[in-house]
Amino acid sequence: MKLDTTYHEMRHSSKNLTGSQEAVVADALSKDHHKRLMDSLQETEQLALLKRFTLDFHADSDLPSLSEEEAQFFYERGFLPEKARLYGLNRDNIDSYLSDVQRWLTRLVNGHYSVVFNNKILFDQVFGQYCNVPHTVAVCRQGRVIPHTDLWLQIARGESEPRMLVAKPLGGGGGGSVYFIRIDKRHAVVETNDAINPRFSLRSDALSELFTSQRVPFIINEYVQQGEFSRRLYPLTVNTVRVLIMRDVQSGEPYIVRAVLRVGNSESYPIDNFSRGGLSIEIDLETGRLGNAVAAAGRFSGQVWHAHPDTGETLTGASIPNWQEHKYKLKALFSKLPYLKYCGFDLILRDHDFVVLEGNSYSQVRLFQMHEPLLGDATYRRFLLAEGLAV
Repeated sequence: MKLDTTYHEMRHSSKNLTGSQEAVVADALSKDHHKRLMDSLQETEQLALLKRFTLDFHADSDLPSLSEEEAQFFYERGFLPEKARLYGLNRDNIDSYLSDVQRWLTRLVNGHYSVVFNNKILFDQVFGQYCNVPHTVAVCRQGRVIPHTDLWLQIARGESEPRMLVAKPLGGGGGGSVYFIRIDKRHAVVETNDAINPRFSLRSDALSELFTSQRVPFIINEYVQQGEFSRRLYPLTVNTVRVLIMRDVQSGEPYIVRAVLRVGNSESYPIDNFSRGGLSIEIDLETGRLGNAVAAAGRFSGQVWHAHPDTGETLTGASIPNWQEHKYKLKALFSKLPYLKYCGFDLILRDHDFVVLEGNSYSQVRLFQMHEPLLGDATYRRFLLAEGLAV
């Protein structure tokens, strides 16, 4: 697929403001602003993130496809080599895209409050007061299981009714090491995204040992059933909406920057994760209508999809039911958390509402920018400038 590399002209504010007002609403980004930002990084946390970027840059599998000059150009502007392929990135359009370094720097925006995203127990307890979240069944850490409800004890005794559970690492995101567990009386069937052992069965009283032997803490939640619209597109994965939301620096009100629907396929199964070959489908923010679908990895990458490659279900032109209500509820949720400025929410759409699966303090942006650059949005540019993430 040859991606559109047309430079997206930025629309600057034409209001005649002066002094502090002008500083607040300015949204102009200078030519080659990415290099100036990279040259300005001096604080300890910024330099730590720059070190991580450097390691990831040299580990990127797309690096050998770049000339030495191209590699130097992208590195000095904070972009990983893969973006040349995924975005069609070049010297003419690079100023329109949020860089990888900028994306990592957004983790600093919420300050100490980002802890509510980094720990799924805190996320459950904080966000669970205001919205639907997956119910926590147990936490596995330091070689033992800590039940959160009597359900885990019932499962361990082989007394539970048939049900589905989901287990994932307690901290952070990324879609790795996710276990889907189908309980049937005294036995459990486990499916995972582990390529070595993707499906196995065991006695339900042995589930504790499965997770206490892990090197990292795990959280076990009840499985959330998605609504008919999401299920119809690809029923073998739970398909989620990723919404990038922030606080407008002028009004202080929640502002939705971009939204996409992630849909799984035979490449990403049993999850919809974009990094593992799942599809990203752009969503029109005003209407909820779906646009084109793309994949960043796997055999479905390299072209635009208008229908699902496995199911044949129409994607482009389909509309998400109750989209306006979903937007209203999500903004209302963000308004109840005034200490947060920036978040990428993952939503499981049900027939008449949604469940907030998790939040991300530094949301991945490839799944947005493979459709359109983020820096074409003046409100978003103002936010980055106000937070010192752009110059």
